Amino acid sequence: MRINLKKAPQSIAIVLDFFGSQPNHFDAEAAAVEPMQAGGFIGSTVQGGSCNVDVIRMNPHCNGTHTESISHLTNELVAPHEAIQQPLMLAELITLQPKPFSDQDAENSYQPPSETGDLILGVEQFTAVTKSLRPQTKSLIIRTLPNDISKKNRRYNNNDQPAYFSNEAIRWLAKHTQIEHLLVDLPSIDRLHDNGLLSNHRLFWNIEPGSHRLTKSCWPHKTITEMIYVPNEIKDGSYLLNLQVPRLNLNAVPSNPVLYSL
Repeated sequence: MRINLKKAPQSIAIVLDFFGSQPNHFDAEAAAVEPMQAGGFIGSTVQGGSCNVDVIRMNPHCNGTHTESISHLTNELVAPHEAIQQPLMLAELITLQPKPFSDQDAENSYQPPSETGDLILGVEQFTAVTKSLRPQTKSLIIRTLPNDISKKNRRYNNNDQPAYFSNEAIRWLAKHTQIEHLLVDLPSIDRLHDNGLLSNHRLFWNIEPGSHRLTKSCWPHKTITEMIYVPNEIKDGSYLLNLQVPRLNLNAVPSNPVLYSL
């Protein structure tokens, strides 16, 4: 396996524009920036300051591309930069079409129960494509259809209910693949309103329902990256992924996944 360094690497992170339109999940406040003020100092050259010094306010989970660790659900802190021991990894990009949920579907379910009209990614959509993964593939990148650029500034709420995974799909990935880092162009792998259960997150990290304890049976080496955007010109297949995260001791951080052609 060789990296094609003649081809420029491609970021699949959404650019966060503090002064323009932004993606948003769960009706969170928009990310914002303002100049630092201290005494007579103002951190804005436009406002007469000697230099620009910005103070930002954001919610990594809801304001754009982010990587979260098991501490999204546990009392104990494992920061994303601690979970990602090797930021360079073999990744597989696949494209899937979410399908309408049907209560007649015996293969897929969700807790709490899905509702008619929900769009889901079902287990049968993964079994065929992931069985051919190389044993060393540690990351799975999922692009959903339709894949228009509105994902870069879409507001996901009751008026725009995003797709999510069935519980069986996450169980299958955990049992039948070596995937440790899951990247999706959805705002969450769980349903927007799920009574706070986050059943797919719990399955992915092997956390017992209702528990917030980090136990020996949990999988703290895994991460979930949400709200990416993969342009259509990037074709399905294998890539070298550089999952770039800042060294911030938080449960979720803004991130920059970068793909290198092989």
